[in-house]
Amino acid sequence: MGRIHRCTVRFSNAHGAGRATEVEASSLSEAACRGWAKFKSSDETFDESYRTEEFIIEVHEGTKTYKVKLEKLLAWLDNRGRGPADGLHRKRLRKLLDANLDG
Repeated sequence: MGRIHRCTVRFSNAHGAGRATEVEASSLSEAACRGWAKFKSSDETFDESYRTEEFIIEVHEGTKTYKVKLEKLLAWLDNRGRGPADGLHRKRLRKLLDANLDG
């Protein structure tokens, strides 16, 4: 994606009920992390977001929808990256998620 886009991040709970939140992000991974961080900070969706297999991300500019597998997102965050900038980006996203676990 590159530049900042407004996105809707969604997932379905075990009963098939959809949950959604709005975020601004510059990549699909960032959108998934920002959305998941919001879900984890909400009492209503905290436990449910851990039980999903994927997040569905709709990018509003030029409306496109993507699926981000939770397992693959976590593996991607754990990798070092392709260089210093990529490594710092992943570290920033991990901190975003960690901050919501502590708070």
